[in-house]
Amino acid sequence: MQGKAFVFAGGTSGIGRVTALETARRGADVLVLGRDPLRGKATVEALRAAGAGDARWKRADLSSMAGVAAAAEVVVQWRERIDGLVHSAMNLDLHEPRRRTTPDGYEYAFGLQYLSRAALNHHLVGAIAASGDGRIIHIGADPPAGLLPDIDDLQFERRKWTLMASLMSSQVLGFLHVQEASRRWNDRPVTIALACVGPTSTDTIRAQPWWVRALYGVIATTPERSAANAVRFLLEEDVRVARGAVFRSSKKYRSEPIAYEAHLAAKVWEVTEKILSPDR
Repeated sequence: MQGKAFVFAGGTSGIGRVTALETARRGADVLVLGRDPLRGKATVEALRAAGAGDARWKRADLSSMAGVAAAAEVVVQWRERIDGLVHSAMNLDLHEPRRRTTPDGYEYAFGLQYLSRAALNHHLVGAIAASGDGRIIHIGADPPAGLLPDIDDLQFERRKWTLMASLMSSQVLGFLHVQEASRRWNDRPVTIALACVGPTSTDTIRAQPWWVRALYGVIATTPERSAANAVRFLLEEDVRVARGAVFRSSKKYRSEPIAYEAHLAAKVWEVTEKILSPDR
């Protein structure tokens, strides 16, 4: 792993931080993107202590498309070739569950848990392919079987909004993105996959209402357990079998192809491209 460069979107806490530390222990170079400078400083110190060849934190606000573009610029200024990109940042606030929007006006879960990830991939796929064996892993939840997005109302502007519906819809969109990206990038040395995790005790959960903390105290697992598949995906010698696949259980390293209707994945990609490149 020495000399290899990895980027973590959401690597200052929880699953992302654990995954970053595991790459650091193998001597990798690590760049962590986040908003909290205190957490960033503490994470860099931990990465260096773990043995990272190079460890840095850069301020990044991935809640807006301008912020994503700025973050991508920071990444390529750090390294022109990226061996791995890990998306672990999630947003969940149950204190006041109501429909909110990002600074760009996108529904919150759609904007943060789907669009910002797709946008960062869009900006960095060239640098990731330049490594010759680039890897992208999305960390998310396993949505209910049969749940499909409404292409004409991805942001619940006409349908009734609920927190769970928006969160699960954004997860399905992530699955479709990984499936379609693996098809469209088939001629590039990039492997993109998705790792599902269950309830996990993280700093985000500790900031939630008491009843959420109590529930997670009973059912949640550790960040180390939830990070296991992402870590192995980054370390495995050959991950081509996982291209466009999902690791559904953090208890075993076993991938299965994502297999939504091809036309649906293509349509979501086209809608996303229009948002990211409106002039094209």
